[in-house]
Amino acid sequence: MEKNTLASLQKTMMGYLIKGEAIIEQSIVKQGNVSNKTRLNIYKNAYQARLKEVIDNDHPVLGIYLGDDLFDEMVSGYIHDSPSNYTSLRHYANQLPLFLANKLPFSQHPIISEMAQFERLLLDAFDAEDASRYSKKDLQNLSPTDWPELTFRFHPSLQLTSFEWNSVESWQALKKETSPDPATQKSNHWLLWRNAERLTQFRSLIEEEVILIRMILAGENFSALCEFLLDASEQDDVSMLALNYISAWLDDGILRSFSE
Repeated sequence: MEKNTLASLQKTMMGYLIKGEAIIEQSIVKQGNVSNKTRLNIYKNAYQARLKEVIDNDHPVLGIYLGDDLFDEMVSGYIHDSPSNYTSLRHYANQLPLFLANKLPFSQHPIISEMAQFERLLLDAFDAEDASRYSKKDLQNLSPTDWPELTFRFHPSLQLTSFEWNSVESWQALKKETSPDPATQKSNHWLLWRNAERLTQFRSLIEEEVILIRMILAGENFSALCEFLLDASEQDDVSMLALNYISAWLDDGILRSFSE
């Protein structure tokens, strides 16, 4: 055993909590009639129960989809493979989608990993920092000469993702306490955000809107958006089409500023 520094004791204790490595028993001071092994086991059970509670709270619909037995198998495997490296348990299950994508039997059903990722994105949207939101009135105050070089910033809660299965549709069905359709491959894009009432929202996107959002995130201006639409769209008035997208984003409450 390493020298009993605080760091080495913490490492050895984690070895016991996660993997059951009993060497830490040598460093425990005996008290009363309860054995060191029993005392440690009580602590380990409490520690793992707390981590399970975190995953359960973060992923309630995923838990319904898996059922009790598979959910418990998932939690036990994740706790074993992914010791907590965060001071806040809020981020403990950040790697759960990756775990599910690579760990049998879950990796045989990619929809499971995607549902976990969707629930984590909902958490990220909800916990994002506060920021002001622009309205259509702000849009009307712009001069026509401002538009070509105009760039946009989205609200910090915005999350953009793509899935290959009917993950979100299945999540929605379970949320409504109905049976989801069988897992089906379905390439689709989703936008998630927290609205002005501090409620998370999401909606599907077509490829064109996804590209526009990515361009804005990359710092492209209004002229660049119109140039893309000129090549990609069959509509003649691409500036009006771009304005329609911007108007929809304002209605969603996901634009936070404009800048020239």
